[in-house]
Parts: sequence; structure tokens; C-alpha cells
Amino acid sequence: MLVAASALAQPATAEVSATADVEVAGPLLQLGYGALPGGIHAASALTLPAGTFAVATLGGFGWRSGLLPDQGGNKHRFGRGVGNLAFAYAPTDLFTIALTLDGRYDRHFGVPRTTDGKKEDGYVGDPRLIVRAGKPMGSLTIGGQLGVWVPGKDAPSVAGSAISVEARGLLSLQAGPGTLSFNAGFRLDNSAKSVEEPERLSVADRISLGVSEFHAVVGGAHITVPAGKAFVGAEGSIDFFIGDGAPGPLLRGGVHGGLHLTDQWSLLAFVEVAKVPGIEATEVMMNYVPLIAYEPAITGGIGLQGRFGGTRRLASDDHITKNVNPADVEVIEYADVTGTITDEAGKPVVGARVTIKLKNHSGTGATDDKGNYTVPRLPIGKTVAGTTNLDDTIGELAVEVEGKKPATQTLTLVKGPNTVAKLALEPLLPPGQLRAVLRAAGTGKPIPGGIVTIEPSGATATAAADGTVSIDLPPGTYKAKATAPGFKEQTLDVVIDPNGVAVKNFELRK
Repeated sequence: MLVAASALAQPATAEVSATADVEVAGPLLQLGYGALPGGIHAASALTLPAGTFAVATLGGFGWRSGLLPDQGGNKHRFGRGVGNLAFAYAPTDLFTIALTLDGRYDRHFGVPRTTDGKKEDGYVGDPRLIVRAGKPMGSLTIGGQLGVWVPGKDAPSVAGSAISVEARGLLSLQAGPGTLSFNAGFRLDNSAKSVEEPERLSVADRISLGVSEFHAVVGGAHITVPAGKAFVGAEGSIDFFIGDGAPGPLLRGGVHGGLHLTDQWSLLAFVEVAKVPGIEATEVMMNYVPLIAYEPAITGGIGLQGRFGGTRRLASDDHITKNVNPADVEVIEYADVTGTITDEAGKPVVGARVTIKLKNHSGTGATDDKGNYTVPRLPIGKTVAGTTNLDDTIGELAVEVEGKKPATQTLTLVKGPNTVAKLALEPLLPPGQLRAVLRAAGTGKPIPGGIVTIEPSGATATAAADGTVSIDLPPGTYKAKATAPGFKEQTLDVVIDPNGVAVKNFELRK
């Protein structure tokens, strides 16, 4: 059964001062099935803060084809509209109680009409009551969940004899900036008792009942990760049916994402795929179809979730202690540096490495598809006893990227945001080459083993047996100095052009 979900990150609670009678607003939560923390099918061990009331609603559409064998040349297809309204309340931090109302409407195509000429379709609705307990233990939370399902064939009817119970163990832990949750349990499923003489129904009707004649081992995993005011998540779940004649498992997987509009409201969008056991032609011919909750192959939808209350008042003094040895607190002051890198034509340079080196610290960043970069939280000083000392504000910005000349710039930083003027990188020109011959003045004999040193690059080369040397150099102007034992050194000016060759002759004198 598809249900409402939200996947909001869990940022820190509002910052408060250490004074008496301080109200602390509850944290932002990830809401899921039953307006409880978790995903679409995979529950979390987290509970709502004491006094919190949550509401979640969702609408969507699913589609599947080929579940039933072809009949009379027609391929079976069915669409499902889904809706959910859920409410949850936490009387304490340990327990949360939820009520969820699930509804769906199926429409079948490519199947014979019933004897009264109507197409196979119908609306089904089920109420569920959920009680969850969770106990934080550092970055780990363990808990359990008990669910009671009262199924009914045609909404809003219910069948008391078909009441089903599900129990799960829950585990959640911090996974970097996100939350990773696992659950496993067992469902005592009596839901098929809500249907009298199911064999008298058409096959299409039976696959739309959403009930099961088999108990099931259930499990799942869910992760959600914040991205500023947005959030993304993924999950997988399984229903493993047990009993005589039980079909294969029902597998689900999905992704979701959304946006936190305010501290109370969030929007959600999701896509989910499901793999259900197939139905054989022989089963249809024998008028027997295993009763399980068949689901669309793919379902998508949107939802709106809200969360209210949860504010708690701290006692006047029992959360404050007096330091035995009072000491001034050091507050580190930071600079955030942003800027833009372009090429010589003013177009953004993507993927350039940006390094800012200060006396005590260095920070790095990279340019995005617009050429923008950010190097955050560079420590530039500290504040002690109300006095701020910014003693590390002078730095060098260096930019490197393949195909461009490296560039540097000196910065003077201030506390907080710093915007650097746009920096344009020049193209990296192809190298040229110096070819030289070292000979003895007067005799013209080659000088093997002579050394040619290039300044300012510092490159060197040793003359071959015929006195020749060659050195690859970037385009530019250089000084070439030739030395050899027993000879006076000689220095010549050299200009290297892109892809060019400069030829020089050294005549060394003794």
C-alpha cells in the first residue's frame, strides 16, 4: 500500500542563551508513513518530540501491464490512483501514536467485462493505527513499532475479523549528514477474511483487493540526506510471504526528494517501482489467484507534510552549572571567500582548482559550471574577552587548470564574506625549443660535456659529443649561460616563440 511520505533532514535546533525559562523549538524532522519519521515503506526508529502533532497527505498514480495473462488477444493493464491522510501525536519523547487512512482506486483494461457489463474497478480504503517507541543512544536510536490494520473491501467499511497486526524492530543511525534506518519484523495477516467468497469475484477484482491470505516476514532500509532546504532519499523494502502455497516475495525500491518550505511545512515528490509475484495462465483457468497486495510496477506522486508544536520549557536553573575555574572563551573568526574564474574571452572556466594560502592555514575549492568558486571558513583570527584579533588575513590565491597559465593574486581578508574580483586566465601557449652548439673559440672544435643553464627557468642541458644541446622551453625571453671546464662562461639572450626553434652558437674562450 502506498502511503504519504516526507524526507526532511534533521538540522540543529534553534540556538538559545543560557538563561532561565528558555523555550526551545523542536527540530525539523523527516516524516514518512503515518506522519512518522521514515520513508514510504521503510520505517525509522526516530519518534516525534513530546507534544508534537504531525499531518501528512499524498496523492499519486501507478501503472502496471501484463500482470494477468492475455485474454482474447487483449493485454491486461491497470492504473491505480492512491491517496493518504495521516495524523500523528507524541505524548512523550519516547512514544508516538499515529492514525493513517489509506485509499486507492483501481481501473482495469484489457479484461472481459463482468456479467453486469461493468468494467473491473473499485475504491478501497483501510485505516491503520501505529504505536512507535524509540530510545536514542548517542548517534544510534533503537526502537520498536506495533501496527494494527483494519481492512475493508469497499470504503469506508471495515471487517473486525480481518484485523491484522504487524510488529517491527527499528534501528537508525547517523550516516554522515544523513540518517540511515533499518527495520525487520513479522505481520500476522488476517486481511483476507474481509472478503467473503473471493472465488466468486473476477480475477481483476481479486488483484485489487489489497489483502493477503499469507502471513509475512517484512523488512526494509531507508536513507535520507539534507541538501540545504532540499532533501533527497532512497529506500528498499520486502514482504516475504510464508505458508502453504505462498508466492514469491514482493520487492520495492524508490527515490524521493523535496523542499522544506518553512519550519512547519514541506513538499515531497517520489517515484517507486515494485516487483510482485506473477500470475500464471493455469491459475486463472483454475480460478485461483493467490491473494496478496498486488501493486503497480511504477508509482509516482506528490505530497504535503506539516508538523506543529513540540516546544518545551527548560527548568529555571537545573540545566545551568557554575564553572569552578572561570576562563575566557576563545571564538575563532572565519573568512568565506568567493569569486569567479573566466578565460581570456570572458567565458567560465569549469573545474579550476583554487587554493588560498594564509600564514597558518590553507583552503581549497573548485569552480562550478558558471566559473564560480567558494572557499569557506578560513580561520583568520579569534575573539577573546570581547577583543577581536585578526592576525592571519594576508593570503595568496592560486588558480590552476589544464590548458591555462596558472595565476596568482594577493588577498587581504576580512571577517565574514569576501568577494574576489573576477580573474581571467590566459591560454597556455605551446612550447618552443632552444638548439645550441658549444665550440672552442679560434679552433671551432666542439666542447662535449659543457653545461647550458637557462634563467629564470633554471633548466639545464649537457652538450653531446658534437657539442650540441637542445632544451624545450615555454614561450618567453631567457638568458642562456654556457660553462665548461677550462673555458670562460658565455651568456646569450634567447627568445622562444610558440612552436618555434631558437638557434644559438656559443664560442667559449680559455
